[in-house]
Amino acid sequence: MKKIYVIFSATDLKIGQMIRFVTRNRYNHCSICLSEDLKRFYSFSRVYRSNPLIGGFVVESPLRYTLSSRTGLKIVEVEVTDEAYRRVKELIGYMGEHGDEYVYNYFSALTYPLGMKFPSRNAFTCAEFTREILKAAGIAVPKKANIYEMERRLEGLPTTEGLAVDILGPTVWGEDRYLEHIGKKKQAVQIAKRFGRLVAGARLSPP
Repeated sequence: MKKIYVIFSATDLKIGQMIRFVTRNRYNHCSICLSEDLKRFYSFSRVYRSNPLIGGFVVESPLRYTLSSRTGLKIVEVEVTDEAYRRVKELIGYMGEHGDEYVYNYFSALTYPLGMKFPSRNAFTCAEFTREILKAAGIAVPKKANIYEMERRLEGLPTTEGLAVDILGPTVWGEDRYLEHIGKKKQAVQIAKRFGRLVAGARLSPP
C-alpha cells in the first residue's frame, strides 16, 4: 500500500478570501501530493502570483503557502493500493509532460456559486482536478463534488490541520514560477491562448 495526500488550503490572496466568503467554506483551494515529505504539490491554479488569469496545471512549491503566515492547511492522508498509486502518478506525469495543453477552467469557477459547471476538454479547476485524481485512485467522489464535499468524503482519515508555516518544512521553489514576473505583452498573449483553448475545448467536450 502507498499514500497520497490531499491538501486543502485557505490562501491569503484576495480571490481566495472572496471564494471563501461566497462559498462559506473554510478552504478555497486543493492540491495533491505524492510523497510524505510534502515538497511538491500538484494542482490547477494561477501560474504567476501577479496574474490570476494565467492558470493551468502547476507543480506548486510549498513556499506558495508559507509566504503568508496566515495561510491555513488541512492535509488528509489517503492510503491507496500500489496499482492505484501507479495510475495517479501516471496521470499527473502525463499532465506535466503536456502542461501546455491544459488550462484552468475559469468559466467553471465563475459559475460554481450558481451550481453550474462548464465542461471543457483539458480544463479543470483545482476541485475538478482533485476529483479526477481521487477517481484514478479508486475513491468514489460525486461528479460535481466541490471542496467541501471532498472534505466530507475524506472524513475519518488521518489529518493534519493548522497554519502552513507550522506544518511545512523548508524547501525551494524548484520549477514553480509563482514569483516570476513577465511583461504585459506576454501576459496578454498567454491569457488569450488559454481562454482560446478553454472555449475550443468546450466544443469538443461531450454534452
